[in-house]
Amino acid sequence: MALSTPPVLTDAACSPRRIASASARAFAGLKPWQLVTALAYGVNVLAVSVPGRIDGEMQRRAQAEARAAKAKDENAKEKTHAIPLDSEYRSLFTPAGWAFAIWGAIYAGEFALVAHALASASGGGASEAATRAVAPSWALACAFQALWCAAFRPWAKAPRHFWVSSALLVAEAVALGSAHRALRAAASAASKAWYWTTHVPLSMHFGWISCAALVNLNSHVAKTCAPDTQLATAFLSAFGAGGLGAAVTLTTGDPVYALVIAWALTAVASDGGKRTTETLADVPLKALTKAARWGARAALASVVVSQMPAFAA
Repeated sequence: MALSTPPVLTDAACSPRRIASASARAFAGLKPWQLVTALAYGVNVLAVSVPGRIDGEMQRRAQAEARAAKAKDENAKEKTHAIPLDSEYRSLFTPAGWAFAIWGAIYAGEFALVAHALASASGGGASEAATRAVAPSWALACAFQALWCAAFRPWAKAPRHFWVSSALLVAEAVALGSAHRALRAAASAASKAWYWTTHVPLSMHFGWISCAALVNLNSHVAKTCAPDTQLATAFLSAFGAGGLGAAVTLTTGDPVYALVIAWALTAVASDGGKRTTETLADVPLKALTKAARWGARAALASVVVSQMPAFAA
């Protein structure tokens, strides 16, 4: 065989039939809950990767808006908003663009979750039992997120359809909440590796989707309601998110959830809620920014309080 010929092209062991046979044997050795976990993650990643969603369009417009502002004033800092200032979807409760970088950590962590689940085929023990307990609710959450990707598209721009995406995010948050309860029940017996590959990414996902559901709800309100209602909804969202983050962390001892809530609320405060579609007084906008910051502080305070027993031990 010539040195320039890749072995993969001539080795019979790597023929498509043998590869398919080896893959079938590998999958045959997996348990149903492991298959569900792997397929749920794969479907979720595939759905997220399909272009054409509304948020993709908004991101392109926001980047163009930032470049135009920079070109107009060379001394101005180029700030990219997650949603353009003139967008009909832009609400008073909108995180700054940098906050969405958390998705990279969530998907990387959940890839580790799937890898850990598949590796536990031969390990067994408490970690396998813990992951198996989480799998159904997490798979359901992945299904709701995939459906959200299908719903958050141009066909749903009309107010009579836009509520669908908000409802799907709420359903996803409920499913992740159920998975989070399963985490708590199994965490004491599981390994440290399980904590970092399963508990942390799932808690991050739960915290972020809790806030994402509120962001989507506020976008729906921005499209359908008067400014006073929008302002009231944004204030309730800021205080509600901070209170929810503190309550979940104080009752479960899980610091990750509140940390993600604080991250999201800090991003909402950083964005400032400004829009060009209508004029709102600076006073309520500044008050809303303070509300988001206080919500973030409440969530962070709950992290400190929840970890005090561990420090005292």
